[in-house]
Amino acid sequence: MKVILASSSPRRTQLLAQIGVEHEVVTPEADETFPVDFDPCQAVETLALRKARAVVQPGMQAWVIGADTIVVKDGEIYGKPLDPSDAKRMLGALQGQRHEVVTGVAVLDANGQSRLGHRRVNVVMAPMSEDAVISYVQSGEPLDKAGAYSIQGVGARFVERVEGDYYAVVGLPLALTARFLTELGYEFPG
Repeated sequence: MKVILASSSPRRTQLLAQIGVEHEVVTPEADETFPVDFDPCQAVETLALRKARAVVQPGMQAWVIGADTIVVKDGEIYGKPLDPSDAKRMLGALQGQRHEVVTGVAVLDANGQSRLGHRRVNVVMAPMSEDAVISYVQSGEPLDKAGAYSIQGVGARFVERVEGDYYAVVGLPLALTARFLTELGYEFPG
């Protein structure tokens, strides 16, 4: 059986490759909304499962992995910014503060079994001047990242501390994903 990553994120595909999981990438067409009364953990798990299910085909012999990441500060959920102005707003709110990154992961197998979970991570951002925020947004990097920053990119210079699973902040909690794959019968090479 093969492994399919239900994500167009190059970061997630790099992370899977890092732990030796050969896989195909299929971009899911899934509704990314969730009820307003969902807590962040419910939201990311629901979206991860929805993304994984969106790429499953009848008779498919594969493990399918879906994931979703959000940033939360003071109860407000920060997904991907809508535009540069929204990215500036997000970075302005996060700079110099602690916030939480929540990443959900779903793994499905060919027999209809599934595993679903999440990781919560605290991140402390360094203070940023207005010029630094503007320059970073103009780089384009923040525009497709939850919370408008990339911990594995240029945005790393603004991250003072990560308390928890670094890989969950990047977008795929590797130990949790590996555990789910193993529980569903996947055998890692080597």
